Amino acid sequence: MRVALVDADATVRAGAALAAHLAGGDAVALIGDLGAGKTTLVSGLVAALGGGAAASPTFSLVNEYPSGRLRVWHVDLYRLERAAELPELGLDDVIGDPRGIVIVEWADKFEVMPPDHLRIELMHSGDTRELVATGTGPRGRALAEVLASIG
Repeated sequence: MRVALVDADATVRAGAALAAHLAGGDAVALIGDLGAGKTTLVSGLVAALGGGAAASPTFSLVNEYPSGRLRVWHVDLYRLERAAELPELGLDDVIGDPRGIVIVEWADKFEVMPPDHLRIELMHSGDTRELVATGTGPRGRALAEVLASIG
């Protein structure tokens, strides 16, 4: 599913639209170059869930946002060099946790996503962005359809 995002505000709105459909245990993989809008999408999602402002977890590696409905574990794999570093992030403890969702930036760097997840690829060219959503498993496909409906 492809969605054109005309500006950063459209990316925030896409995150907010997705947030309305997320449930505990959901997992979202974010793929895209630096500056493609991964953290911007998460900001819209976290704000819509009532978790306040989101920040890039590039240096902290994991940010946790409690909200009224779901916890959000926002993970960034950009700075990791080896798969041996993954256990330190605690992903095994939070992936599939019914109390929240896991969002992994740079998820294509290592095999960390569960079999049923939403994959969002963000591409940019100047001020315009394109979001490509694909789902693996029934839940991932349903979430991809949600994003297709906003385009």
